[in-house]
Amino acid sequence: MDAHVSGTARIACLNHKGGVGKTTCAVNLAAGLAGAGFRVLAVDVDPQAHLTASFGLHVPPGRDLAAVLGGALPAGEACIALGKLSVLPASSALAEAEMALSRQDAPVTLLREQLEGCAGFDVVLYDCPPHLGPLTRQALGAARGVFVPMTPDFLALQSLAWLMETLGADNGGPGVRGIVLNRFSQRKRLHREVQSAVAGHFPGIPFATCIRENVALAEAPSHGQDIFRYAPASAGAKDFAALCREAAKRLDLAGRARS
Repeated sequence: MDAHVSGTARIACLNHKGGVGKTTCAVNLAAGLAGAGFRVLAVDVDPQAHLTASFGLHVPPGRDLAAVLGGALPAGEACIALGKLSVLPASSALAEAEMALSRQDAPVTLLREQLEGCAGFDVVLYDCPPHLGPLTRQALGAARGVFVPMTPDFLALQSLAWLMETLGADNGGPGVRGIVLNRFSQRKRLHREVQSAVAGHFPGIPFATCIRENVALAEAPSHGQDIFRYAPASAGAKDFAALCREAAKRLDLAGRARS
């Protein structure tokens, strides 16, 4: 299915396996695409609120995605503008909101409907929780494509196969538009073997760009900064800049960037 609706690429950054660098990818893809001139909305759909924290944001009570999903606040009023990048933040209140979604058997279109007032973005990125629960289902209902970050190990490869099968069985759901190998080292044979296996099992889906192991990527969130602000000359910044160029091409964003 096409990733575009009304001219906006809407992508869920998703892996049900924790610790694979999902939020790192969501944060730095959002920042990198915004830095390239695209208008980006990053939506924190995880009650852990790691994307929110990674941008150094402090959210007053009742001003986050939980309030939006509960109908207490329009999405546009909850968004925080950081130049061409806007963030719809999360807080721990989102955990209670997720339970409410489950109890109410809310339609998977709820998040999409609540975001309809947020117009004018070239890209919307949803940072999902590390499980396929109600909040992830909301993100999938709002997205029109999925990026899957993963680490180069065989347990992650096994989980990837299950996730791809699950998403493929969800008729009408968004398709996987890219797989990102994170914490990659060309020197490690296991990493090269996993890279080859992913390319062989899912041809045309993995990004050519791999995100190398880089300490600056681990340090940046503690400073409330993306990698481009924290360490612009680092290997992490170079890798994410390359990944953003590749993602922009894959999502057909050419000609939309503004100075």
